[in-house]
Amino acid sequence: MQKKERIQVRAENPGNSCGKIDHMTIDELKARAVDENFDGTCPACGKFHLTRAEIERLEKIRIADTEEYKKMEAQAMASDFR
Repeated sequence: MQKKERIQVRAENPGNSCGKIDHMTIDELKARAVDENFDGTCPACGKFHLTRAEIERLEKIRIADTEEYKKMEAQAMASDFR
């Protein structure tokens, strides 16, 4: 009896996995998707990244230097939650 070649299948769900998840471009997410219906948002931040260069630029930014963080920090300091 001749052995039938098995088809290898790989499936991932980057938006719902445990452990560290890095930023991914839309092309990287598409390569991991099972079919054409996939969520193109980055699992790390929820934004759309078109290039790896854009991701590298984002990774260099300190979160504490962003306007969003400064706004949240000011709200926290102003609250009576201490």
